[in-house]
Amino acid sequence: MSGRALRKLREEREIAKIEAQDSEEDEEEVDDRKTGGAFLAMMDDSSSDEEESSGTSENLDDDRSDSIDKVILLREENVDSGMAKSHTTTDNNKTGEEDLDALLAEFKNTDESLPVNPHASQDYVSWFQDIIDNFDPRDLDFEFVTRSNLNVGGSAVQEQNASSNSNSRRSRQTCLFGQPREGWGRPPHYIGGGIGMESYENEKGQSLPFPYNLKVVDSDDDAKRNWMHFRNWYKFNYSDTYKKKLDVYKEIQQTGDVNALALFIADNPFVPEALLQLSKVAYQTNRKQEGFTLLLRSLWTYECSSLNNFSPHEKARFFLDSNLKENKPFFETLLQLVKVSSIAGCMRTALAASRYLLAMDPLRDPTGVLLVMDCYALSTMQKEHDVFLIKMVESDKIQLYYEDKEIGNPVGKLLDLPNWAYSYALALYRLEKPNGSQSSFVGKTTSTEALVSAIQTFPFIVEQLLVKSDQDVFGRSMETDWPTLLNSLRSMGSHPNDNSNYDAVVYHASKCACDLVSKIFVERNCTLWAGNEVLKWLYNAAVEAIARGEKQALSPSAALQRYSSIDPQIFDTRERLLPDEANPLDPTLLEMCLVVDQNRRRFLRRGDRVGQPNPLDLLENQARNHAGGLALRGGAVQEIDPDSPMLEVFLQSMLPWNHVEGLPPPR
Repeated sequence: MSGRALRKLREEREIAKIEAQDSEEDEEEVDDRKTGGAFLAMMDDSSSDEEESSGTSENLDDDRSDSIDKVILLREENVDSGMAKSHTTTDNNKTGEEDLDALLAEFKNTDESLPVNPHASQDYVSWFQDIIDNFDPRDLDFEFVTRSNLNVGGSAVQEQNASSNSNSRRSRQTCLFGQPREGWGRPPHYIGGGIGMESYENEKGQSLPFPYNLKVVDSDDDAKRNWMHFRNWYKFNYSDTYKKKLDVYKEIQQTGDVNALALFIADNPFVPEALLQLSKVAYQTNRKQEGFTLLLRSLWTYECSSLNNFSPHEKARFFLDSNLKENKPFFETLLQLVKVSSIAGCMRTALAASRYLLAMDPLRDPTGVLLVMDCYALSTMQKEHDVFLIKMVESDKIQLYYEDKEIGNPVGKLLDLPNWAYSYALALYRLEKPNGSQSSFVGKTTSTEALVSAIQTFPFIVEQLLVKSDQDVFGRSMETDWPTLLNSLRSMGSHPNDNSNYDAVVYHASKCACDLVSKIFVERNCTLWAGNEVLKWLYNAAVEAIARGEKQALSPSAALQRYSSIDPQIFDTRERLLPDEANPLDPTLLEMCLVVDQNRRRFLRRGDRVGQPNPLDLLENQARNHAGGLALRGGAVQEIDPDSPMLEVFLQSMLPWNHVEGLPPPR
């Protein structure tokens, strides 16, 4: 409401108050005349009544005129006082601004006199910023990307999402991996018996892992290579209560009982390790919706446990050591999101989760997402992702480090990976296609040169791509002669390149790792190379590679050995299902896990209280004591509580020295 409206309202209230006072005075005069008695009324004549009535009316008119004059005077005084206040406030503002300008000038002179520290600023561009360049946090939401791919809601929904303001984007970042289900609530934090996070800067005794502890950089790049600062490294912390829950989970994991795991999750709904394990089982039993719900709750737990400033998707200067046991489950959970998204055909989410994983540990790539990230970028069929792939290669900031002191800790580049060498050329080929009369993109090299270099380094991949995409490798035509070309490529890749530093052991270990990476690349990318134009371009590049006279392929980089332990099933294009008759999971217990009930009644577990042994340890001690023939009396010497868990009663009853309480002894 404006100031003018407020003044008008205030004046109306003052007029109403004055009129109310006048009416009260009139009522008092009437009451006085009534209390005068009948005798005084008889003494009055008509003339006196007329004079009094005329006098009272004149007095009322005079009072009203006086009240109106007072209101006008009050209005003028308010206006004058408002003008005076405005003048005083403006004068005060002017003096305050002058004082503020003087203080700012003084601080500016002081700052200019001080030496500049490039490490003190946190606004520098990170060395690994290319990983998250043009990153859309909404791509991490699997359900959001699925709805956008299916075009649910029509173009109006897309326009609304495209025109969302910064507030809506900020709300999306608070629920980075998707909106939590109704009734979940927030998981307990570190103080409440859950998981927390802290920086290395607040904890003593921490050291940076290899290769982040290497100081082999120039002084000009120290500010950009921010992995050297402890304030940029984080770790998850487990509370004592959460550690006890993990101990119980590990015991259940050793038994292999999926139903016991489901009961454990129903009692403890915010244990990410258990949620991830049961999510994998649900996917293998063809319960994808339940499996994704459990996976989303695990991600929601980690998101709530993280610090507010921990945002690897915004600035690539937040690092996690994947070798720490507290951080490793978070990497495994994100890797499961990558796998689930790629199998469902949601490549945008798979690419976004892969970039998120790589940004937290870019020099070691513990989950191996570099083996499939190029496939996800090309499969989205979006220009911005092709540009991202090219920038990753041409920036030359993502290097492959392998820790092995016997061979000198070799370091490689992205183009030393077969998948990135071929995908880089394909991305350039897509962007070099003429858009009208001009090319749509110009890189550091041409697509043909990049493909020729890839074929010279990895010539055997050409035949694998053709065979996997069901191409005719034995036929000839007027344009292609694949049999002759493939024979030349086989001879090129049959022997390593001769050099003085050749080591047979290192070469064969690197070759095995290279074959593993190539197998994953061919399985995932064969359909991208099956087009007629792409095959013709591949043939011409192979002919040029052979014509340049390179009879032997280059040796694979020794840094590829870090991927020798990668399980290829992690990046399968389909989920491996268990047979129906071997399904051990009870659907009723699985439904119990999906409901978060903080007030749910817990089962009394024997051995959980302090001072009481674990039932499994007790059983082991009994077997050790009685195996030596100490039970000489014969028959059962120890009774079993029938209220114990059924599996425990069954296993203990099989031992000859045990007897279930309340049952007759066997004859």
